[in-house]
Amino acid sequence: MADEPKAVRAHYVITVADDFVVEVYHNGQMVPHSKRELLSECFGATAERINIEVRSGDWLVFNVVNNRMRWGGAYYFAAAGCLERNAFGFVSDLQTGDWSACDTFGDVDRFITDKDYFHHRAAQEISQTWQDGKGLMQQFAGESWAGTPIWGATRNTWIKLNVR
Repeated sequence: MADEPKAVRAHYVITVADDFVVEVYHNGQMVPHSKRELLSECFGATAERINIEVRSGDWLVFNVVNNRMRWGGAYYFAAAGCLERNAFGFVSDLQTGDWSACDTFGDVDRFITDKDYFHHRAAQEISQTWQDGKGLMQQFAGESWAGTPIWGATRNTWIKLNVR
């Protein structure tokens, strides 16, 4: 008996980061740069559209960096898996337990390629949120985006989503 197809959770992903997303990985493979579209750049902070289909059971990893010397130390990362504008299969948040982080270089390869590696290391709340982040998320993902900005423990972090 053939496996039933897994539910589509996003036709594309919107991210906003201060400062920026270095690389994106989908199911352990780097997303080609041709699938990434820069939507906005504001003094180094970025908004992107990542043109990939994401299904239940997939995982995404975002390598996000921030220069703590800029903007008084503010930083930001948020994401939305969009089925269409204002229709979300997932959003960044701290409540679901689906978002984790890795901050140790020696563990990064396994964090990217092993869906469940460090699943217990939850992403963290941002202590000094970049003030323009939410507005950019709502501009590009939709006004009803109500996710949470998240981060890891260091200013060069890898953030993983296990998609339900």
